[in-house]
Amino acid sequence: MVEMVHDANRIFISTHKSPDGDAIGSSLALKQGLEKLGKTVTVVVPDAFPAFLNWMVNKGDLLQFDQQSEEVKLALQEAELVFSLDYNNLSRVGKDLEQLLRTDETPKLIIDHHREPEDAAFVAGLHDIEASSTAQLVYDFIQAFGEAGLIDKRTAACIYAGIVTDTGSFRFRSTTAKTHRVVADLMDLGLVTGEVYNEIFDTNSLDRIKLLGYVLDKKLTVFPELELAHISLSEKELNQFNYKSGDTEGVVNYPLSIKGVNVSCIMKENGGIIRLSFRSKGDIDVNLFARKYFNGGGHLNAAGGMSELSLEETVTKFEAAAKEYFGA
Repeated sequence: MVEMVHDANRIFISTHKSPDGDAIGSSLALKQGLEKLGKTVTVVVPDAFPAFLNWMVNKGDLLQFDQQSEEVKLALQEAELVFSLDYNNLSRVGKDLEQLLRTDETPKLIIDHHREPEDAAFVAGLHDIEASSTAQLVYDFIQAFGEAGLIDKRTAACIYAGIVTDTGSFRFRSTTAKTHRVVADLMDLGLVTGEVYNEIFDTNSLDRIKLLGYVLDKKLTVFPELELAHISLSEKELNQFNYKSGDTEGVVNYPLSIKGVNVSCIMKENGGIIRLSFRSKGDIDVNLFARKYFNGGGHLNAAGGMSELSLEETVTKFEAAAKEYFGA
């Protein structure tokens, strides 16, 4: 992969729909590292990302496909190498961008930590399901060039943002000794962890805090016998709080702070589709649960899925599936 980068001048980086901290952080970190090698790099996101990640993005840093599709098409035509970051299957970028990538013959490389990658789509990759985040793998990849100065303070902050968000602030079992060693190295390179934490977690809007209060007071359902809880939110409910992308980020983790709750799910309605996020503790596998019942997947303790049923029907399906899977 290092040789392929050396041989390419124009590089195209894509990440998944509804990009999160790891998607944005890893993509921008890789862009910055490759630009220091003299490469022309374009980062493409399929759609909007949460406002609490805006601090990482400078003007011109990325293209948003659902608003700048022609610019994206041109960048892909000119690219000599394509990176796919933080997703394991081209379907994760959305139908239109997926079609562009599948019909384009530019060599594609994957850097990712999700299970079961679509191997046929990529000529090479850095894939490790034991890694805490794609950002951690991007750190490894940049270091593989063996050149000093490729990771500066800004790039270190982007990598740290990906790590801290994808590990649940270092709570998830994907956090390893290596994860902390990487962070220590980033601190030696200028990272100030408190600054990044404040940007991500301490810049909430009043509407988001009110939404969180509503969720915990009115929408949290607990099944003690299953050690499980779920939250469901209709589009109408979200709009009451002027919902913006990212406003429910991390909300799925709150039920896990309840004693005796080991599995949590949040279901959100958006444009007739229900998006589900799952979290768990210990050895409880929500990845398999998501795959079996909701056409999804992810990691042992963190996964996602979708449903084309109504919100009410999805809640009913989830409760029945949970009793079957977790109550066995």
